This record gives sequence, structure tokens and C-alpha cells, in this order.
Amino acid sequence: MDMGCELHGYVSDLTRTWPPCGKFSSLQEGLYDLILQTNKECIKQCKPGTTIRKLNTYSTELLCDGLIKMGILKSRRLYHQLNPTSIGHYLGMDVHDSSAVGYDRPLQPGFVITIEPGVYIPSSFDCPERFQGIGIRIEDDVLITETGYEVLTGSMPKEIKHIETLLNNHCHGDAAQSFANFSSQG
Repeated sequence: MDMGCELHGYVSDLTRTWPPCGKFSSLQEGLYDLILQTNKECIKQCKPGTTIRKLNTYSTELLCDGLIKMGILKSRRLYHQLNPTSIGHYLGMDVHDSSAVGYDRPLQPGFVITIEPGVYIPSSFDCPERFQGIGIRIEDDVLITETGYEVLTGSMPKEIKHIETLLNNHCHGDAAQSFANFSSQG
């Protein structure tokens, strides 16, 4: 689900992926974990002076390495068939704010960007059939601070166990309490 809201003229942009049956299969879990770890590692790189292009290059390296190890990708040059987008974009008064500002501009305190690694494996992609048709994206909004970053969407569950518990409690129990528990667990 790719969603957001607007408050006082500023927007948010958030994506979460969950398994359709309430639990990730081991195959889905492995791919989801690759995306999640890429999300976390790219967020750690967010700081003044870096650029979205550098973050994108780093994300692409992590994802290509992981997809090759999983047997999904045979060549790095095919990666863009699985993810034609960048690691993120500027965020502000529009979902893709400041489109006139290039991805090579050094980030400064006060900038808000998205970090959103993902893959969409077409049903026709030349990889093991068990991976075909899977799509996963995890997107967070990140404020660049004087010393690094603040994840503005950090209270939204994205860990596998949190997603599964939230889904299953929503169907069988108190989802609001589950979400409150996730928020307090960090």
C-alpha cells in the first residue's frame, strides 16, 4: 500500500507491503528481508552532504548483490527491469517535491526525502518461477538533520513479525492495541 496524508500544506508518502494470507512464506520473507535491510542501510546513509544519487547507487548495489545471491538476478544490467525507480525523492508540499532540483544536489538539514527500495518481479522475468509475480516496496519519510537523520514514519510497522502480528490481530483481535505495542517497541 502506497499512501500518505497532508497536514498544514505538507505531504507524506509511505509504502508498506504485507503478505496476502497474513504470513510471509519463507520465500517472501527472504525477499522482504532483503528490501527491509536495504531500507535500513540506506536510511543510515542519510546525512547532510550526501545526495539522492549516491543513496540510489548504494541501494542498487545492495539489492543487486542480494538478488544475485537469491538466484533472481543473473546480471546487474537487468536490475532496472525489476526496479525502474530511484531509491527516493524529495518530499514537501508535493509528493515529488522540487522536481527541478536534481538528485546530485547535496542534502541539507531540513530536507525531507523518501527512502523506498523495492522490486517488482514480472511474471515473465527470467528467474525461478517461484519468484515471478512478487512485488515488495518499503518506503519511509526521512528528515535530514544537522547530524544525520530522523525517520518521520518510524512508528509505522515494517518488521516481519510486526506486520504479521498486526495483520493477524486485525482479523482476530484488537489491532489498535497491537499497533500501540509496536509503536512502543520501536
